[in-house]
Amino acid sequence: MPRVIQPLSDTDKQRIQKNWSFLKEELQQDEIRDVFMDKGIWDLKDFNEIDAMLTPVKKNEVFLRLLLTSGPEAYKVFVDALKAKQSDHITDRLDNTPIEEKQQPVQVDRYAELTDAQRSLYLTEQNLLKFNRCFGSDVEIVGKALLLTQSDIDVIRMENPYSAITQIHKIILKWKYRNGRNATLGELTRCFMDAEIAGARVDWDMFDQGVNYLTQNM
Repeated sequence: MPRVIQPLSDTDKQRIQKNWSFLKEELQQDEIRDVFMDKGIWDLKDFNEIDAMLTPVKKNEVFLRLLLTSGPEAYKVFVDALKAKQSDHITDRLDNTPIEEKQQPVQVDRYAELTDAQRSLYLTEQNLLKFNRCFGSDVEIVGKALLLTQSDIDVIRMENPYSAITQIHKIILKWKYRNGRNATLGELTRCFMDAEIAGARVDWDMFDQGVNYLTQNM
């Protein structure tokens, strides 16, 4: 089953991001990652994604990227694992990281804003062209929010290496093929909201333009 992507808390995210270079160099991810399997946070495909990297620094980077999207409980699991391995120089640095107060954005329920007719609108391949530019370069987050596997995302990236827009389009198309008659505007909206929660930047103005174009005569 695909990993459910949820972000860390803003505080924990800052602790990771402000120590990014340090963690890439100092982390011994292979010594602590098993606990993520034990807790059901990751599975073997996540380990395979890490192990596909050729250097320890790159492996650590993939580990950290996974950690950032593994849910609010994942940070505690991470720190507890570090403490169990007596990696005090890492946990002390994380604990002493200055945290900036940020106002949490309130997510608008875009699904609730749709009418019943809009929610049930079946999306054709041509319809989906209206949503290609709703994202920037957050290809992996979008793919996982649409419940694609890591191998699906990797193949799409490999076949379309120079265009994030094309990668997003292929991801949405694969979502459509897998959902059949359930590939509706309502379900796509839910997936886009999930991607935003997981950290992707969504251009909701572009999304609204697509919705308006498709539903103007309803």
